[in-house]
Amino acid sequence: MEQFLPLIMSAIGGGVLGPLVAKVLKGNVTGGVLGGLLGGVATHFGLDAANVGAIVGGDGTMAMIDSLLKGGVGGGVLGTVAGMIMKRKA
Repeated sequence: MEQFLPLIMSAIGGGVLGPLVAKVLKGNVTGGVLGGLLGGVATHFGLDAANVGAIVGGDGTMAMIDSLLKGGVGGGVLGTVAGMIMKRKA
């Protein structure tokens, strides 16, 4: 279970920040949630593949905060894009 915690924290970060940023930038909240979750997980795997280490800290609580922030950034970007696309079609 311990190996899944960074992935879960990234998804939570994206799922929270994605809709918030999408709503601020006049997008659809549903698209923000879906894009946020996918963006958070994708950012986690992408930064892992690029060998980008911990930005905030390396172990314990700081590693969880690091995963949350990385997922939030990726989720905010993809959530905004998905929210704007869904709003234009609706």
